[in-house]
Amino acid sequence: MNQKMNPDSTAPEEKISFEEGIAKLRTLVSEMESGNLGLEEMIASYGEGVKLIKNCEKRLGEAEGKIRELVEKGGQISLKNREGK
Repeated sequence: MNQKMNPDSTAPEEKISFEEGIAKLRTLVSEMESGNLGLEEMIASYGEGVKLIKNCEKRLGEAEGKIRELVEKGGQISLKNREGK
């Protein structure tokens, strides 16, 4: 995991899912914690992380809004495991 991420190489926010954002954040954190990045790379990675966090917060907000809408319309959310137990 020594490859460096370029902040400009990130897909536009609309195209990054929550899961992709979290995966990229984990990679950034690992790279930053490794101590192998120079100052400029650390600053760029930090900036990229801020963008990814904002994207993840946006995705969570959208999901929360959809769930609220379902509940307000009287929909019921049922959590069952995949085995149907």
